[in-house]
Amino acid sequence: MKLELERTEFLKAWQRAEKYTPSKTTMDALNGIRITANESTVTLEATDLKSSVKCTAKGAAVLEPGAAVLNASIFSSILRKAEAPAITLNIGDDKGTLNAGRSRSRFTVIPAESFPNIPESSDAEEICEITAGDLGRLISEGSCAASAPSDFPKYLGTCMLRTEQEQILAVSTDGKRLARSQNACIHINKQIDLLLPSAALKELGKTFTGEGKVKILADDSTVWFRLDDDSEFSVRRVDAAFPKYEKILNDAVKSRMTVSKSTLLAAIDRVDVMARTNPAHIMAMILSPDSGELRITARAPELGTMSETLDAQIEGAPMQIGFNVTFFMDGVKSVNSESVIIEFSDDEGQTRMLKDEGKDFLYMLMPIRLSPQDIVNDDDAGDFIEPSQPGQQEEAPQEEAPQSHEEPHEFGEGNYDSESPF
Repeated sequence: MKLELERTEFLKAWQRAEKYTPSKTTMDALNGIRITANESTVTLEATDLKSSVKCTAKGAAVLEPGAAVLNASIFSSILRKAEAPAITLNIGDDKGTLNAGRSRSRFTVIPAESFPNIPESSDAEEICEITAGDLGRLISEGSCAASAPSDFPKYLGTCMLRTEQEQILAVSTDGKRLARSQNACIHINKQIDLLLPSAALKELGKTFTGEGKVKILADDSTVWFRLDDDSEFSVRRVDAAFPKYEKILNDAVKSRMTVSKSTLLAAIDRVDVMARTNPAHIMAMILSPDSGELRITARAPELGTMSETLDAQIEGAPMQIGFNVTFFMDGVKSVNSESVIIEFSDDEGQTRMLKDEGKDFLYMLMPIRLSPQDIVNDDDAGDFIEPSQPGQQEEAPQEEAPQSHEEPHEFGEGNYDSESPF
């Protein structure tokens, strides 16, 4: 095989494929990208056995057709560091050379037949078509509540894509929080639930930008995402049932707050300096409708306290409520609007985050029950005690009341029947 490469364009395709090579594997072929050249087209393929990509490489002219597997990271480094814009790639039986101006590299070639077969979409059923940018946003929003991959129950590490009527939904949950995003499709051929590993889907979502079209296809084991530029991504389906989350959705609202997303994120990030030292990673939020203020506090035993006060539009009853900082920040970050609408059912019930322009996105999480020590007052001395002066008799230490926080409640706690998967 012999190719003339325009370095910049070819490198874009190579780096796209490189993302689908596994970080750790003992198989040399999986560490590589299969490059196949026919009379006029160069195709790149990569896989980690759970997800894969097949894309056409621009910036490549075929002088002699052929196929081989090249180590993904080494060849990527050679391309990035080459200074000449035009490059000649020659592939022999077991060696390859790359000439870039006066620079010359030689490297080992892996036989093309050792590369694993990537699932083919030729017999797959077309499910729907959607704009790439909309799909990328949908995945980003809808997958943010998934937990790390889990053996049981399997759905905890997944994101479900569901087509219904003229909509496509992305939903994920770890039992203590839930994210749901929806968007209109260009057209839908079939109503179906597709359960996919969230880690692979999140990485894939970063690829989808702009106004191009993406076709989603599926069979019993795999889902394919086919782009206008002939790139095709595949992800293995997860064999599990996603919980019937609709059964535990609660629309009750005791207090409602609208606040600037950027201001809220910055304040929580500062409060997290103290909250992260606490095993419960807890922050307290105090809502004051009369003054239009939101106060966020956190305490680090024996280290210090942090308090932030923000202007917010608050309707309803005053409230003191606690949250896991990481869970709360994940939700705020996923809201793609300048303002965040937060609805509180009560201090122990579901809390919902919405966009400021509509309800095509929902992030729901459960609070943590606060203890009196979690509320930091302006004149609070916290856990700081002045040391005794020399000669003074030290008072006997008083036994501190234990500070224990319950884990965030499970969704619908007390509100669902015994058959609920939650």
